[in-house]
Amino acid sequence: MANAAIPFGPTRRPFPARLLSLFKNGAAASRTLLLGQAKDRRERVLVLVLLLVGLVAHGFNMFNFPAITLLDDEGIYTAQAWSVLRIGQLTPYTYFYDHSPVGWIMIAGWMWVSGGFHAFGAVIDGARLMMLLMHLAMVPMLYRLARKLGCVPLAAGLATLLFSLSPLATFYQRFVLLDSIMLFWMLISLNLLLDDEGRLSRVILSGFAFGLGVLSKETGIFLLPVMVYMVWYFRRKHQGRFPLLSWLVPMAIVVSWYPLYALLKGELLPAGINLNFLFLNFNTGSNHVSLFEALSWQATRGGGGLTDLNNMFWQLVRGDWAVRDPILFIGGSVAIILNLVWGIRNRRALIAGALGFLPLFYLGRGGLVLNYYILFLIPFLCLNLAFLLNPVLARLPRRIGPVVGVVLAAGLVAFYWASGQFGPLYTANPSIAGRQAMEWISQNVPPESKIITRDDVWTDLREPDNKFNPRGGLPYLYSHWKVGGDPAIYEGVFKQDWRNVDYLIMSPGLEAVFKGTNDKLALEALAHAHRVKRWTSEGAELELWKVEKVSPADQELLSDSSAYLSHQFDKQGAFTEADGSVRAENQSNALLRAAWTDDRAGFERVWKWTGANLLRADGLLAGAWQKGKVTEAANTSVADSDTAYALMYAGRRWNDPALVEAGRKLAGAIWEHNVALVDGAPYLLAGEWAWRDGQGVVNPGYFAPYAYRLFAEVDPAHDWKALIASGYKMLDELPAQKFGAKQSAWLPPDWIALNLAGGADKWQPLKLEGQDSLRYGSEAAQVAWRIALDWRLSSDPRAMNYLKAHSDFLKDEAGRKGYLSGVYAHDGTLVQDAPSQISTASGLALLQAVAPTQVHRLYASEVMGRTNRLPTGIYWRTPGDLTSQDWGWFATALYLDALPKLYPDDTRL
Repeated sequence: MANAAIPFGPTRRPFPARLLSLFKNGAAASRTLLLGQAKDRRERVLVLVLLLVGLVAHGFNMFNFPAITLLDDEGIYTAQAWSVLRIGQLTPYTYFYDHSPVGWIMIAGWMWVSGGFHAFGAVIDGARLMMLLMHLAMVPMLYRLARKLGCVPLAAGLATLLFSLSPLATFYQRFVLLDSIMLFWMLISLNLLLDDEGRLSRVILSGFAFGLGVLSKETGIFLLPVMVYMVWYFRRKHQGRFPLLSWLVPMAIVVSWYPLYALLKGELLPAGINLNFLFLNFNTGSNHVSLFEALSWQATRGGGGLTDLNNMFWQLVRGDWAVRDPILFIGGSVAIILNLVWGIRNRRALIAGALGFLPLFYLGRGGLVLNYYILFLIPFLCLNLAFLLNPVLARLPRRIGPVVGVVLAAGLVAFYWASGQFGPLYTANPSIAGRQAMEWISQNVPPESKIITRDDVWTDLREPDNKFNPRGGLPYLYSHWKVGGDPAIYEGVFKQDWRNVDYLIMSPGLEAVFKGTNDKLALEALAHAHRVKRWTSEGAELELWKVEKVSPADQELLSDSSAYLSHQFDKQGAFTEADGSVRAENQSNALLRAAWTDDRAGFERVWKWTGANLLRADGLLAGAWQKGKVTEAANTSVADSDTAYALMYAGRRWNDPALVEAGRKLAGAIWEHNVALVDGAPYLLAGEWAWRDGQGVVNPGYFAPYAYRLFAEVDPAHDWKALIASGYKMLDELPAQKFGAKQSAWLPPDWIALNLAGGADKWQPLKLEGQDSLRYGSEAAQVAWRIALDWRLSSDPRAMNYLKAHSDFLKDEAGRKGYLSGVYAHDGTLVQDAPSQISTASGLALLQAVAPTQVHRLYASEVMGRTNRLPTGIYWRTPGDLTSQDWGWFATALYLDALPKLYPDDTRL
């Protein structure tokens, strides 16, 4: 043993034992911080009950109320937390030192450890959960602070109860705000400073926590005078003169990180006043942001002087804070004043009053005050009320204290419920609007779109791992604040040109913000934009607006619509409706799409099925097929015309004579079976079934002059040009026929009878069982689309003349309502208000030709705004409605000018 080595210093325990000891010590320190050293078991139970009250009061319905789109600041801080985690920067944009970053770095850390941005729903939901946990941590800290200042358990419990139950406190503490994070650190600092054991290390940690509070939000610095006084007052008996320096030094070190960061980036001082060369021997240039300018800007933001009863402070007092909770705000403010007076003789009353007065002075100093700034004051209002009532509550017998506490709690709940401020906190769900908006925008706005947005939806829409959209986020999303104030955005991204904006996400009052910040780019974009969709829920409102232009991003609608049509309806070349039937019109629409989009494989598949199952011996197409057999043998002339046109167009485009010949045969059959000669002019009847006793049934919506122009080239044996002329003459003649109506809106009818004998009364009402043949419905609505297509492909002046001459009623309707109704009577009387995709396509074609300033509005709301996305593509209105999908595609294609001429340099077609 004599030669045994003597260890230097104490023997170290094994690592697991050290780790367990560290855990125990940490747990003990946390318990001391939160619950203190109170040995009374009932007091600990009281704190646990208060924690439960705080959990229920703040946690229940917190994801739904307030609305997640109510306050832009929630989105700003979650976006900055996103930036810390995703791209390793303090903000997604230029950091201009508007706030110090510890708060959102903590939010980023919470997001990282809790499972990501969408672990609890929307991004703001997860961040609000962090606010709840912070509130629960502050509950025992506020209780302990009241106890250390001399309050009895009942008074301290009252302070904490108000902190959790007050509608004013609950409403604002649910928001994701830096103020709450700052308060968390301030209460930690206060509790460490008031530690019973008097350790100097607690003083040092208190200064450290205070510094973190200031770096969470700079307004915490207003508590510095009372904190310094408390260090001197409470610690001089333990450590004499050392505590003050021990508190100030770590606090100053922590706070200095902020200016040091700016200094190292060359952004401490304004441009032209750069001192970096003294330390680092470099210069960053003259154009940069600076911490000095940011702090100066924050300090000089005006809100009206304290003596001005209309300044921001007094407006919020009258219109918000005192309304939400007069007990807490008015009672607490009076308590602060009385405690300050009492503080002349009682130092602890002076401290309580000062803790409330300094935040109150900050709010009323005359600078900018926003409604949620009240967060800084709330715990100290609670504290001062409790401290003022403490002498009374301290005199109560101990046995009746719990009874008084229950009565006070019940009275508070009853008062708050009767005031009407309590109910919405736990029953309202205005967040539905924001969630629906984010889901729809994520799924339906093309990813390459450049969007000006509110901040509260920024992170959810931007995040690549997007819970609302399996395609990922929207990478070109820009906060309206940065569009108005960051040159890297309004110059670097948008080139100061509204035409580079695709969409705006708006809410009530946002346009006023644009004006207030002189955001010319956003204002110009909004002036040239139209609402796509609006979401509302219990007072919350969000809108998507589309800038009036055709952008490359819109082309995605066509491709995604085609994808959905193919996946949902294409059964080996048969475009099948929900009941299993295949109609010739749907087949002709599919052939047109394939020919126009250069989809040869799809075209050949559809034509192969159509030729095998619908082509009749006389060369026309049967109307419908179902379950392996033709169920409607009669043809439809418009389906035959569009099919023949598609065959000829495709054959010319792909140099396939067989397709051209098939189209020629079908066109010849149309003439032989569906064309009637009246007064020496050819007229197209609705089908070979349309020959009646001395009459022929005509559907004006079947008139397809763009097709007859190609027929005239391929089938010169028939006078197709004369058919074009008679068709335009028909369209000009029909609106003038009032048919007994008092007035006419110059609307073409769904069906009309043609007197085969000719003469002055050749156009007559058609008798249809249970239906007004003269109404303007889904059949007649096709007229404007087909005439507009003819104008687009041929530039025939007759097309434009017709659209201009007969457009006033429909143009006025679209301008007044923003859409065209589904059915009108011949005189313009409304029959069915709800629009259809056919009426939308017709109105879009009409406005594009004669009122281009209105067409963008109709497209935004009734085409873009009606889209719904599935993994298989987009659909309009009802997912199983093939007709809506066909006409949604046609409307979009015409608007995007995606229907090419066969001969781009030739107007023959």
